[in-house]
Amino acid sequence: MQVQVGQIIHGRYRLIEQVSQGGVGTIWRAWQQQTGGEVALKLLRPEMSSLPHLRRRFAREARAASRLSHPNIAQVFDFGVDDTGRMFIAMELIEGDPVNRCIETGMSTLNVVLLADSLLAGLAHAHAKGVIHRDLKPSNILLAGSALPEEMGVPKLVDFGIAKVSFESSDTPETNHGEVVGTPRYMSPEQASGESDLGPQTDIYNVGLILYELITGKPPFGNQKGLAVMSLHVHEAVPPMVAREGLYLSPQLRALVMRALAKEPRDRWATAAECRQDLVPILEDARTNPLALQIPAATTPRTKASAAIIATHQDAPFEPGADKTVFDTPKSHLSAHASGTLNQPLETPYRAPVPVAPRVDRNDPRSLSPLGPLFQQVPFVGRTYERNQLWEIALKVRESRVGFQVLLHGEAGVGKTRLSTWLREQCEEHGVLRAHMGAFTRGASGGLRGLYEVLEHLFGTRGLSRAEVEERVAWHMERWGRADSEDTGAAVEFLRPDGMEQNLSTSALFATVARIFEFASLYRPRLILLDDVHWAGGELAEFLDYLAVEMRHRKFPMLLISTIRTEDLAERPRLAAQLNGLSRYVGESVERIDLARFGRDDSYQLVDAIFPCDPALTAIVYERSDGNPLHLMLLLRYLREEKLLEFNPEPTPEDPHQGYWQARDLELARAAMPPSLSDLFHVRVQQVEERLGTNGALTDLLVRAAVIRPRFSFDMLARVVELERNAERLENFDSLFDHLLSEGLLIEVAGRGGDWYQFSHALLRDYFLRQRLGPGLQRTLHRLAAEAMQDTLGSRVTHYALEIAAHWRAAGRNQRALVWYGRGAQSLRISSLYRQAAAAYKICVELMDTEMGVQNGDYPSVHDHARFAAIGVSVDDYVETVNHLGELLEGFGDFEPAEEAFRRIVRMVGRSATPDDPQDPLDDAKIKERFSEIVLRSLGLSWLGLGHIAWQRGDFEGACWAFEKVRALMAAYAGAYPSLRAVEEDASRGLARVFWHRGEYAQAGQIARSALASARERRSTQAEATSLWIIGEVDRMQGEGESARAHYAAAMELFRQVDLPSGIARSLLSMAQLARHHKIYDEAVTLFQRALGRYESLGDRRGAGQCYNGLGDIARYQSRYEDARTDYTRAIEIYQAIGAEYDVAVVYTNLGITAIAMADYEAADEYLSTASEMIAGDQYPYVQAGIEFNLALVKALRGDADQSHQILEDVLNLAERFPIADFDYAQPLERLGMLRADAGKMSEAVALWKKAAEIYRDLQLAEDLERVLRLIDREAL
Repeated sequence: MQVQVGQIIHGRYRLIEQVSQGGVGTIWRAWQQQTGGEVALKLLRPEMSSLPHLRRRFAREARAASRLSHPNIAQVFDFGVDDTGRMFIAMELIEGDPVNRCIETGMSTLNVVLLADSLLAGLAHAHAKGVIHRDLKPSNILLAGSALPEEMGVPKLVDFGIAKVSFESSDTPETNHGEVVGTPRYMSPEQASGESDLGPQTDIYNVGLILYELITGKPPFGNQKGLAVMSLHVHEAVPPMVAREGLYLSPQLRALVMRALAKEPRDRWATAAECRQDLVPILEDARTNPLALQIPAATTPRTKASAAIIATHQDAPFEPGADKTVFDTPKSHLSAHASGTLNQPLETPYRAPVPVAPRVDRNDPRSLSPLGPLFQQVPFVGRTYERNQLWEIALKVRESRVGFQVLLHGEAGVGKTRLSTWLREQCEEHGVLRAHMGAFTRGASGGLRGLYEVLEHLFGTRGLSRAEVEERVAWHMERWGRADSEDTGAAVEFLRPDGMEQNLSTSALFATVARIFEFASLYRPRLILLDDVHWAGGELAEFLDYLAVEMRHRKFPMLLISTIRTEDLAERPRLAAQLNGLSRYVGESVERIDLARFGRDDSYQLVDAIFPCDPALTAIVYERSDGNPLHLMLLLRYLREEKLLEFNPEPTPEDPHQGYWQARDLELARAAMPPSLSDLFHVRVQQVEERLGTNGALTDLLVRAAVIRPRFSFDMLARVVELERNAERLENFDSLFDHLLSEGLLIEVAGRGGDWYQFSHALLRDYFLRQRLGPGLQRTLHRLAAEAMQDTLGSRVTHYALEIAAHWRAAGRNQRALVWYGRGAQSLRISSLYRQAAAAYKICVELMDTEMGVQNGDYPSVHDHARFAAIGVSVDDYVETVNHLGELLEGFGDFEPAEEAFRRIVRMVGRSATPDDPQDPLDDAKIKERFSEIVLRSLGLSWLGLGHIAWQRGDFEGACWAFEKVRALMAAYAGAYPSLRAVEEDASRGLARVFWHRGEYAQAGQIARSALASARERRSTQAEATSLWIIGEVDRMQGEGESARAHYAAAMELFRQVDLPSGIARSLLSMAQLARHHKIYDEAVTLFQRALGRYESLGDRRGAGQCYNGLGDIARYQSRYEDARTDYTRAIEIYQAIGAEYDVAVVYTNLGITAIAMADYEAADEYLSTASEMIAGDQYPYVQAGIEFNLALVKALRGDADQSHQILEDVLNLAERFPIADFDYAQPLERLGMLRADAGKMSEAVALWKKAAEIYRDLQLAEDLERVLRLIDREAL
């Protein structure tokens, strides 16, 4: 139906005249019926209103624009759908000229720069809200109250008709890839090329085009149109600017315009706020330079009358003679701007005041309509203290160049996300910090999903292929000055795994991400927002802990904020404990903010901000909501929609210009109020269903949306409806979906490919998930969700494998679930997300056991092929899955479940795998007939895992037995399967390390050399290098320095050949320790620092701790005791963070020795006694001896001779069993000898000196040896 003059739209707006027509809509001057006054009303063209995708685009435009509130952006007052289904937006009606007219008449340089500042200020606000204009041109900038050429007026950006919402809506526009949207003459190169992922740089290019035209009087490429001018934007350099006659053009302004017009987006400013900061000195020059006030010659005769075009998608020149458009702009603003005082650029751009949201006319009944923008534009009320606190932290991060974390706790509805979003927008708009956001959601796969989203946004890789991601990441790393960083490849593997097994630990991944944050923030300070961390995995908490430690010692300007819903975190005690562990860094690199409910004053202020109420109504709303802001807002909406309120036009003393709302019956309103948020969601949906007459159809659709996943694409939900084959639901799907969006039950969010949505609040989804559905329907919906995700996700389907698997499992299709859990587990393991991979493997095992009826450890034999075939699983798949689970659990230190997994495989293979069974001897042919290579490899790896667990528990006998078992089994089977030699060698090296730790060096060396010979026979360079390193360690502990150095050097060369950074780091560390023992301190420091760099790059925190410990030792040897304590403290922080108690004991010992050197014997006693308690028994003789020698010295120095004597006697016996050469053993022996000599016990003194001399001799420390020998000789005389 064609609209006509005089027609009333939605009972509110009477059409006066059509002003312009765009690609999908028309602009009308309209009269606002209820309050009076003219508005600009944009209507979707009647012939296009029936197209669902255009209606969604129109609604998105309205929602995006309604979030913007800035003096340089035309305000959107209202939007909705009229009774005929036509969509509308009501906007400011502006009186003034478009910038087209300025090009014609000419502007002074000062006004050009002021205009640029205003445009950039408005765009900075929009960009901070995540809104990109994408069609900025002279006709889309109106000058309210202008009187050209003398008075410019207030610049107003209009028509976000093809705006893109980058933060909170889909990142894919309504057009297909390659389809161009915009005005050809004012298109950026990337826009003209058909790229879909457009960012703020596109708007900056448009600003450059407008400034170019204002300065030169013509566009860069003349009057070319259509495809011709688009091609020029893409391929041809912008001609040099020649200022129009009489216009002053400074070199700085010329450079700014040309940078804005750079062909590559990466060569422009990243945001309008950053560009505006660079404009500040240009504006200062223009204000003080008389030449900047000159008005150049006009390109056409100047006329007094001119017109404004409110919104157009046409590339049409300005046509003089049309009527001006009217907008109620205060004259005080006009004069202020004309004098150059309005909208000044920030003197200190990052010290921005907290903005005040404009008040809408809340007396207008249309503001209370379901489709009105009221609840989207409620000013940010309260939280003044928290806002100031966060703002101060943000400024500190920027100015002091330090890193900081904030944990934002609070119950649902108190405004955690609103507060963090406010900070993000402030930081972005004023150029304080660049913001990147990621979110976690209930039930979504990926414990690091939010972190993944942050990196996608940081690198701009959302939706790109692996090859494109490689190029984009490499470019960013080069821009940050890290072109040669190994982190480039690691980042690519995390974002787009290539399907190959990666040798990247979780710690290495954390280190990579932390360094990427460091590189990015040193280039430009950053704000990272992680929303709803209570749904994250344990890996995220571990990363935050890692980052907190790094922020204490490495300065980089980054603020990371995590929002945490208190009640949901309580249901996840392990994650809660991990996050609470961050409290130990509070006051240093972490701050915790707990958001309480609003008090009375803030609640009353919020009520008044929504719409003024009488005191009695305000009081009962506050009482029922108990100060929860979301609850309060929903209560007001409920009362409004139930028509329990009425408007009293009488003015109030507080505001004589407006009336207020009151309850028709206060007690009835009180009784009708739902008591909880969940109840409010229930009645909210009921109200919408009743008003729209959808008879439960919306509820049915929302249930299906809730089942699919927290964030779902339009195509997913549409596919579920198609697969369900409900003709009525399918026919009404588009209109029902439109209602869900317009009612605010669903909102757009960022997503890769297509339109993505989520529920407006997580509690709303929870409500629909709790709906009681019959078991049959529930299984059906999960089946449909699985099929829909498989059908719509394309190449990205593996990324969602675990969610698809969960749907199949809930649908009762365990075999299909098993396939997807296995696929997901493999992908997670490749991506180094080991905790999540282990959880997926565990579910795989549980499903296989359930299908096979395994109970109480009654595991099937590997020969029972029919039993495996019955569930569609091979024996190899089963044992390999169990083995993967065991290996991952062992790596986490979860030894009991790891043992259970390994022993399961051992029992499944059983005695049938014993090679020397006299009843059934096995030759190679029989081995291949009875066992696959994977089964035997898994058996060997299981015994190997059991050995590693025993070793880590200090059960050296058990470890020896397990490693010997592996060696025997793998040697027997290697004839059939030669690859098993590698497993045998791993066991040999494990056995060698056990003997080495026990001080049995001869056996350790012999076994290591045997493994070396085997590795060389197999031509395995990595295995050969590892064996050489172990032999070097044995040599070092025996004081054979030259031999150790040769073995380390050979190992490192081989590690370099196979490009194994962990092996190189390990060799460097051992060489550093060797140099330290021999007092070659400069060499040792260099080697420790090189090893530290390697370990930090790998994210190996234990290795880094060993380096800090070694550097502390050298500082101690050189009497730099404070430096030593600093390095030791750093090492302890690392070890305690990873739970390495053995290593903590080592550092406590060193701190005790340092305290002895500083004559602080009480502290030394405490350190050494604590270390002794941590290392009980004789499982670690090397550490135990170091503790006891020095503890004996401390006791003697404190006058406790008897205890000193007893400790010394015990440790000397230990040293006889495990002879170890270490400088820190010799020193206390030498000093104890002196104390014995002072006490007249000369024979005891000489005996101690002789033992010290043996150690100095082994370490080849000639000077120390000579000193002790002199003492011995003196006493002999």
